[in-house]
Amino acid sequence: MKRFVQFIAGAICPDCKSKDTIALNPTNDEIYCVKCNFVEKRPETNDLKKNEEIKVINIKDYKKNKDNK
Repeated sequence: MKRFVQFIAGAICPDCKSKDTIALNPTNDEIYCVKCNFVEKRPETNDLKKNEEIKVINIKDYKKNKDNK
């Protein structure tokens, strides 16, 4: 089955700064720009920070702290 090229909506090319021109190559998972010569290996999930913490803030506590300042 033939795989189609997938564009990344809203992505901006780091080289030519064009919006909506970044696509994924379906055969080798490279990211490339259809407008310039930019090519990059697609990041793998293992490359992402595993211990990156998500900070959760209670909106009521935020408002209290904001008002006390």
